This record gives sequence, structure tokens and C-alpha cells, in this order.
Amino acid sequence: MQSRKSYVPKVKVQTLILMNDGTELEGSVFIRATQRVLDLMNEPGMFFPLACSRTGEITLVNKANINNIKPLE
Repeated sequence: MQSRKSYVPKVKVQTLILMNDGTELEGSVFIRATQRVLDLMNEPGMFFPLACSRTGEITLVNKANINNIKPLE
């Protein structure tokens, strides 16, 4: 018998990320509907995906290099 993981709905949140080197990234992160953007930083794993606002490209962001992350919505 196969076990199925339960589906967890996610929401897209526009964010502005300031990296340690001064670079600013603006895009969408995807978090659980019951989560805050700050909770994303406390999840296990060193990276999370960011969908760029201008191009739509997905970039993996290294949490260790983030100085500040702010939801825009």
C-alpha cells in the first residue's frame, strides 16, 4: 500500500530581499497558507525558490546570504 502525502495549499507572496552584498531581489516566494514569510527562513534547508518579478525566472536563494526579507503585500 502506498502512502500519500497530504496536499498543503501554498500562496504566492511578493517580497523584497536585501542580500548581504547589497543586491536587491524582488519576486514571489511560495509559502503555506498558514505560514508567514519569516517562517520560510526557519524551515530546514539552505535554499528556497524565488520567482523574479520582471522575468518570471525561478532562482534559488541561499538563506545564509540574506540580510533582510520583507513581504510587499
